[in-house]
Amino acid sequence: MNDESGKELVSIGEVTIPFYEDALIVQLGEDGEIYVALRPIVEALGLDWSGQLQRIKRDPVLSEEIKTISVVIKPTQMLRERGEGAKYYVCLPKQYLSGFLFGINANRVREELRESVIRWQREAHLFLDAAFTGSAESAMEAMRQKYLRQGYDEAWIKQRQITIETRNQLTDEWKSRGVRGGQYGILTAVIHRGAFNMNPSDHLRFKGVEKGEVRDHMTGLELAFINVAEQATIANVQSDDAQGYEENYDAAEKGGRSAGAARRAFEEEHGRQVISDQSYLEQRQKLPSGNREGEDNLA
Repeated sequence: MNDESGKELVSIGEVTIPFYEDALIVQLGEDGEIYVALRPIVEALGLDWSGQLQRIKRDPVLSEEIKTISVVIKPTQMLRERGEGAKYYVCLPKQYLSGFLFGINANRVREELRESVIRWQREAHLFLDAAFTGSAESAMEAMRQKYLRQGYDEAWIKQRQITIETRNQLTDEWKSRGVRGGQYGILTAVIHRGAFNMNPSDHLRFKGVEKGEVRDHMTGLELAFINVAEQATIANVQSDDAQGYEENYDAAEKGGRSAGAARRAFEEEHGRQVISDQSYLEQRQKLPSGNREGEDNLA
């Protein structure tokens, strides 16, 4: 057993996800929590693992949350690697990873990653301010920083922020009018289906993306039409004084249909399809860096 830190748990599943140029190991613990292995992150940043582990143990919050996750190795892998039947990872629950990263001295990380870490920490400052003060300006700037870090351009981010503001206004209307729980998702799908003739999950698969928020993969033009759909729904809700799920369902259907009609008129007038089978970000990342700034964001 590895006794470096915390209570030991058994992993019941493991996946890896990208982290800068390396991989992030994520474990599903037997307690149902998702845990992130810390050592691969520390080493990817070019930091000393033992020093970072001691920092965690000194932290009054992180020291209470750190766990050792054991992963059972299959017999064939065990023979190949001459293992002892299990691997051990020092982990934090995923919701505490930001706190760990926030405490890293960016001046000590690998030079090629320093700017990215500083950008992430600046973003974290803004999210903290938004959480404690309710500042909409900080929340939007934090969102902007997050999308910039992921590789989006300024024009797309402005369009995405517009859709977020509209969405927040719509959900506030629904909340005040008696919409509850899973009804939000149903109404959202109704609007999306009316605008694009497919559900959000179908739209995501159409783009060849397995998971995530479909709007983060939309082109600027697609974002414009989902915004029209939700603005039209807000107008319907307010003009009809829709109350409860059924009346808001009708308002959502009308809003989606209005945007769908506008989309089809646009396509006929301009001879081009609004709905793209490409993920905007993935297509952007394939472009040579010199061509990105002048890109037509509404393509």
